[in-house]
Amino acid sequence: MAAKEADYVILGGGSAGCVMAARLSEDPSTQVALLEAGPWDRNPWIHIPMGFARLYVTQKFDWNYQTEAEPELNNRSLYWPRGRVIGGSGSVNGLVFLRGSPRDYDRWSQSGARGWSYDDCLPAFRKLETFAGPESGFRGKDGPVQVGEVPEPSDGCRAFIEACTRLGFERNADNNAAWFEGVAPNQLNVHRGWRWSPATAYLKPALHRPNLHVEVNRVAQRILFRDGRAIGAVVRGPDGDETWLARREVIVCAGAIESPKLLMLSGIGDGAALQAMGIPVTADRKEVGKNLQDHFMVRYAFRTKPCGTLNEIMANPLRAAGLGMGWLMRRNNQMAVGASEASLFARVLPGSEEPEVQFQFVNFSLGDQSLGKSALAKYPGFTFNYCVCRPDSRGELTLRAPSADVKPVIRPNYLTAPSDIRIMLESHKLGRRIAQTEPFAGLIEREECPGVDTQTDDQVLDYIRANGATVYHPCGTNRMGSDDRSVVDTELRVRGVSGLRVVDASVFPLVPSSNIHPAVLMLAERAAEMVRRAN
Repeated sequence: MAAKEADYVILGGGSAGCVMAARLSEDPSTQVALLEAGPWDRNPWIHIPMGFARLYVTQKFDWNYQTEAEPELNNRSLYWPRGRVIGGSGSVNGLVFLRGSPRDYDRWSQSGARGWSYDDCLPAFRKLETFAGPESGFRGKDGPVQVGEVPEPSDGCRAFIEACTRLGFERNADNNAAWFEGVAPNQLNVHRGWRWSPATAYLKPALHRPNLHVEVNRVAQRILFRDGRAIGAVVRGPDGDETWLARREVIVCAGAIESPKLLMLSGIGDGAALQAMGIPVTADRKEVGKNLQDHFMVRYAFRTKPCGTLNEIMANPLRAAGLGMGWLMRRNNQMAVGASEASLFARVLPGSEEPEVQFQFVNFSLGDQSLGKSALAKYPGFTFNYCVCRPDSRGELTLRAPSADVKPVIRPNYLTAPSDIRIMLESHKLGRRIAQTEPFAGLIEREECPGVDTQTDDQVLDYIRANGATVYHPCGTNRMGSDDRSVVDTELRVRGVSGLRVVDASVFPLVPSSNIHPAVLMLAERAAEMVRRAN
């Protein structure tokens, strides 16, 4: 089969890939090819916010990763869902749209990613969104992504917020503005009741352009090089391998797992490890796959009085039908909410300069602790979870075999940093205080998990090790920096070769303090500007 050509070949049609394809194809003289491993996002549950839980259960649009046995988690292997569909994880995630702390991006710059401070990134954050709230110098009003607060908070959500304010935490008017501390309803990328995914916001409005070519069900096998320059890629499609040549650049947007894997399969990584697998070395970059970071969460689950939890609604066919009809008519009930309704960002250690923990209220509870693997509990119930905002634990990702068909070895190394354990234990104590504060306490009949018998630090830590799970925020595996050891430079160009960039969460030097999706979109907006300037 003859090779196909474009100026830019983008590998991965997830959140960053959608942004890059849309922005680069704004120039009608530029030919852009976007190649995605998964299918189009035609399943209706992708577009209904509450459908995220169904997507996790079916695992149909998912890479279905599993970690290796985690030593600090009783040797448990954790399920790591990542989107394999147009829009990527932005098409299947819980839709919480929070940037994190402004200091997160200052820390990026201080760690060596010069030019990525909050002041540098804020224009792109504003450019990407249309915020439904008040005008602000921190918020955008004419961007592609529609963002607004939870439209109709549940009784449990309102009680959670009120309990937090009674404990002295500020009711934050906008967690995405000047500061992120305090409690507020979550902001969601939802518009008129529908998920406003990066595919909806960026890619689909650009599909009419004759210079943009999108192919789905194309799994990248390796990047092609000539004299140290990336000239294209081999992808596997429905009819076998295809070669795509890039006249200007190859842009990898495959995410925090597949991007480092693809670099290693293409000979970019730890040279000794690649040679041991029989992979010719293109560039010896020992940090590829290192610096893996993720948020690790633990849940409090409660049996409650009847208060409009999803458990009650979905257990009653008439109420479930009413929920669906209400969404069809007004588009603003619980079906327009994703994973959680509210967040508290709190300090739990003496002398802290900013919050170390995020709590999220969830208006349902599960029959066990495995989100995405279990049905709702049979009784009224809700949950809140907590995680360390900026964990110190670091993991790594390596090849299991020299094949794109084989999933990589994922070792998150959760709780290997003592500081993470200390914050989790202090967060647990704060969680108990919230649960015992009115009006939240007045809705609770019983603490189901971990249960009132779990009291000492040792008992709590045992519970954390046995039940903690990912918040689905892996990043950092192709670290960006100005030092020679970094995988990509501050314009996201892969060191040791030319014509190749990585644009996705893998380049984050440090995980943001909350959900990472807005940071991915911001990164891609800035990357598109860098590519246009360079070419």
